[in-house]
Amino acid sequence: MIQSAASVKLFSRRRLAALSLVCVTLLLLTVAVFLFAPPLPESLTVARTDLRLATWLSVSWSMEAQDPVQVEELAGELKALGVDDIYVFVSYLKADGSFNQTFDFAAEFVAALKGYAPELRAFAWIGIPVSLPGAMPASRLHSPEIRRTIADFTRFAAADLGFDGVHINAELIADEDSAYLELLAAIDEALPAGAHLSATAHPLRLDETATVMPYPAVAHHWSAPYLRRAAQHVDQIVLMAYDSGLVVPRDYLHWTRYQVARSQEALGDTAAELIIGASVSEDWTISHQTQAETLSLFLAGLKAGLAERLDGIALYPFWELDKREMQLIASSFGR
Repeated sequence: MIQSAASVKLFSRRRLAALSLVCVTLLLLTVAVFLFAPPLPESLTVARTDLRLATWLSVSWSMEAQDPVQVEELAGELKALGVDDIYVFVSYLKADGSFNQTFDFAAEFVAALKGYAPELRAFAWIGIPVSLPGAMPASRLHSPEIRRTIADFTRFAAADLGFDGVHINAELIADEDSAYLELLAAIDEALPAGAHLSATAHPLRLDETATVMPYPAVAHHWSAPYLRRAAQHVDQIVLMAYDSGLVVPRDYLHWTRYQVARSQEALGDTAAELIIGASVSEDWTISHQTQAETLSLFLAGLKAGLAERLDGIALYPFWELDKREMQLIASSFGR
């Protein structure tokens, strides 16, 4: 049967449409694989075995009486993982300028834990919400009275609760905020001799293209010079390489590499320990998108940016670490 010219034309159009659909589908799949399945190194083993490992512990250890068996089990878990530093949540600064009373059993816990793991450095993790809704100025740290209150509490935590030092987690700190530097200086002066001062740092703002998706300028992302100035007031600075808000895994890997490499460059010959923090939290949020911020991708980014200046990593939070993640850390760091 001889097909009409119209039938042939219709068939050609359908074939072209089908071919176009296949091409578009293949293109979208290629883009998806590129963004969501970035190639990882054959091994995530880090060349250096001297890196410190830190982690954050929940407030329950400070605010509740502990069964000695549970404390011994915790010490065993920390030793097995090779943890060097722990940040034990003790309290946070309330809206009225006082500290929440969640540390009644902190001294007892630290003493008991040190009995099983004397080599651990235990820091009192102190939360400082910087802004209050509708308050002026936006940062409470501009108040000398607030800075004095915080400094006094850190001295109490180190001197009276038996911690080896304090770990300050103040959020959100805008780049170039001088009040935060004044706070760190006040804490450093207030702490008893021999006590360590650790503080978290926000990620560095990008000054080059490091992600496929456009990355916004964020007020609380720091410049390299500001990170350096903050580090000059502390013994240890923990750069939080998470809560990036990144959607795709490839971007998080390269963003982490950037944070690791640039923070090492920024600190140069400063004396403070440089620790890079990673989140293993299973809670999906706008800032912490779990499909992107995975431990494997963090380790790949860490390995790509690693140099001699880095002193360790920190995992948040310890209570959400699973066995697979613990095994990955152990194999990566030769522990």
